[in-house]
Amino acid sequence: MTLSGEIAIVTGGSRNIGLAIAAGLRGAGARLCIVGRSDRDALETARSELQRLQPASDASVMAELVDVSDEAAVVDLFDQVEKSWGPPSILVNGAAIRPHVPFVDLSRDAWSEVLDTILTGAFLTSRELFRRLPKDRNGAIVNIGGLSAHRPARDRAHVIAAKSGLVGLTRALAEEGRGRIRANTVVPGLIETARRPGQSGPHFSDAEHEGPRGTSDDVARIVLAFCHPNDVYVTGQTVHVSGGRVMP
Repeated sequence: MTLSGEIAIVTGGSRNIGLAIAAGLRGAGARLCIVGRSDRDALETARSELQRLQPASDASVMAELVDVSDEAAVVDLFDQVEKSWGPPSILVNGAAIRPHVPFVDLSRDAWSEVLDTILTGAFLTSRELFRRLPKDRNGAIVNIGGLSAHRPARDRAHVIAAKSGLVGLTRALAEEGRGRIRANTVVPGLIETARRPGQSGPHFSDAEHEGPRGTSDDVARIVLAFCHPNDVYVTGQTVHVSGGRVMP
């Protein structure tokens, strides 16, 4: 796939699945902005890694620290990207927090923080892409779903609600953008990801489930297939990257 001339934003792009997606976009020639919420060092490390993929083009990777649940911060993010390169045409919404909390112990603040990050964040970023994309250009949005939204799990009511809402938002965006901006959801299955600093050994998302385990690159390859703005016909879909796991 060639994405030369396209401008992409990847939220949650500093590690694991998000970083693998960003690397795929970078390798395909897109100008790229990766977004993280709180870890500036991780963002800068990721930016350096991505820059080395194509060192000849020095100004093609940006890294921004943004809380995607903050409307003003999201607007400023798009302003910065547009000022540097032009309006983004590709958006990958991967920002998420997924704490395990028993339902009876779930506070209103914890509920709101998860929904604001996963669902409201995707709403705000997607709305900016819709508002700014020129009428004569096409766009692509890929939302990163969650396996637990399709296979309910204990202690994750807030995450399940947010990821289920993301599927519904995707379908709404597909209808709103029909013929010009396509939107799809990609749902990772059991994916081996690196632990955060201070932890050791491999970590598997949704590790309470048994089954084959994949890698971040497995997910990234599918996400990349949905990222070309000119392939407008496949939209509104939810695709599982799950090693053949049966979904309800």
